[in-house]
Amino acid sequence: MRTYLRVRGERVEEVTAEVVREQPLTVYVNGTRFLTLLCTPVKLEALVVGYLWMEMVIADPAEIRSLDVSPVDGRADVTLTHDVELPTERILTSGCGGGITFRVDHRLFPRLASPLTVSAEDLAARMHDLFAAAVLYKASRGIHGAALCDPDRLLLMAEDVGRHNAVDKVTGEALLRGIPTAGRILLSTGRVSSEMLLKAARMGVPIVASRTSPTEMAVGLAEQLNVTVCGYVRTDGLNLYAGHGLVVGEGRGAPRG
Repeated sequence: MRTYLRVRGERVEEVTAEVVREQPLTVYVNGTRFLTLLCTPVKLEALVVGYLWMEMVIADPAEIRSLDVSPVDGRADVTLTHDVELPTERILTSGCGGGITFRVDHRLFPRLASPLTVSAEDLAARMHDLFAAAVLYKASRGIHGAALCDPDRLLLMAEDVGRHNAVDKVTGEALLRGIPTAGRILLSTGRVSSEMLLKAARMGVPIVASRTSPTEMAVGLAEQLNVTVCGYVRTDGLNLYAGHGLVVGEGRGAPRG
């Protein structure tokens, strides 16, 4: 809890309320320092597992012999069942928190082939479910949310100051709980940038929907990887930027080009 001043015109009042939390978490793999993530200190085990899987350091959580996370020390120690060569060519993402990724080549991911379709009404309903489950957002605002869902239900949801971290947390929790991500829908409250689109492709997710917009590069990647991208999802409509997974009236599909 923090105390701050709320200014509304000429009225000033002292308020005590939650402010979104952020802290560094340094990840060590087999004793070697890998990187430091700035994150919200909840679901940290899921964040570490999801990030390592997203970056192809591991292919399965079973490769993790032990995982010790200390929010107090801001340290996560991961011991794998095998030796691994950690990637070193770091790429600063377009995230507002300056995220790091090591994989931006779309050729690493196969073109998706999924029969999944969803209506605009169902996407809006699932986005509503995401916000209904967003405890930290209600308490402090200033935080992103991500969710894995089917057209008719929300499966997993996570929050973090970084939109990338929120997706990694959802992925990590799915891996730890044995919940398949392929053939499902990824929701985000943040911008769908190129690296966010590639995270979805890594998950095998054919439909990505956001409360805000995609980037032009993300739309181009979505066309190459056969991912449906919807933005500005609201109760009264949305924007369809790429793909053919959205049911629109009696037809479906997005404009080409």
